[in-house]
Amino acid sequence: MQHLEVGLVGADDALVDFYAAVFEMEKLPAMQAGPGVVHRLQGPGVVIKVMVPSEAPTPAQPVEPFFAMTGLRYVTIYDADLDAVVERAVARGGSVRHGPTELGPGVRIVVLSDPDRNVIEVVEVNRPPS
Repeated sequence: MQHLEVGLVGADDALVDFYAAVFEMEKLPAMQAGPGVVHRLQGPGVVIKVMVPSEAPTPAQPVEPFFAMTGLRYVTIYDADLDAVVERAVARGGSVRHGPTELGPGVRIVVLSDPDRNVIEVVEVNRPPS
């Protein structure tokens, strides 16, 4: 594999702004793509696309817990400052589903929801020098 992009569908630009601000991603030029506009956000090692259809899509029915159904259910993003990510996410309409939790020395995770209730696992790895 050479490259991976993750795509989301949002009702408007709010989801674009959420991911750009929370994960400090660069907004690339948006592209008209058939039924709507595709916004691309770039960070180190990842591109997140948010399709905003011209006609508002039907909101997805959330499944609780998120792992109770098969399919693409969450995305994992690594970040060096978990607490700052949580603070930015909550300030922009996201919520904490689980954590933050320490998995081991220097490894913490939190499971968040974005404003559309998509699930994001954020991992912070700060291993002490050996």
